[in-house]
Amino acid sequence: MRSVKIALVAGLTLVVIAIGVTLSRAPLSVAGTNSIPAKLAVGHTWGNAHSCQRGGTLPQGTSVIRVSLSADVGPKVSLSVFSGSRLLTKGERGAGWGEEETVSVPVRRVSHPVRNAFICTTVGPSIAHLQINGTPRQATSSPTLGLRDVLLRMEYLRPGRKSWWSLASSVAYHMGLGHAASGTWIVFLMLALMLAVVILASRLALRELR
Repeated sequence: MRSVKIALVAGLTLVVIAIGVTLSRAPLSVAGTNSIPAKLAVGHTWGNAHSCQRGGTLPQGTSVIRVSLSADVGPKVSLSVFSGSRLLTKGERGAGWGEEETVSVPVRRVSHPVRNAFICTTVGPSIAHLQINGTPRQATSSPTLGLRDVLLRMEYLRPGRKSWWSLASSVAYHMGLGHAASGTWIVFLMLALMLAVVILASRLALRELR
């Protein structure tokens, strides 16, 4: 019985530590873009496609690049960022993402601002139509544009300056909006109910193991 209590306490402690570590990190924020407007559904592809384009300036600290591709079940997407002929950073997003108008691809952190970046996008085989959102490279009315025919919109993300802890009051305020009985107190009620459920479940588990 004592070992069960120790395991339960240890498990709950690890959960609290994990929550604390997560909330101490800063959420990603958009630090820049390549200035391409993301017009929706300008082309489609079944994957196995590759395209390169100018990416403008990558801000220092960029660790995620958000690309204007969407799908119900997205394929693997790989990015390579060059300065001239030199590879600066790269990354990939595994298959399985979807139901979004963009795909976020983590890349190796950029240590300094990069001007006149050149970005290559590679899309793996897809089990569903991949929608290409961006701007056609040339004026055309063709409905069958492929990846190479479109300039993709790209957004460059990096961790913000504030942690989730410092944003807690703002998040709580917005979570409390749009309800029949709105207010920040709803968030504290939810936290209290969740804590009560954890306590009751722990007590029930210990009681059943006696």
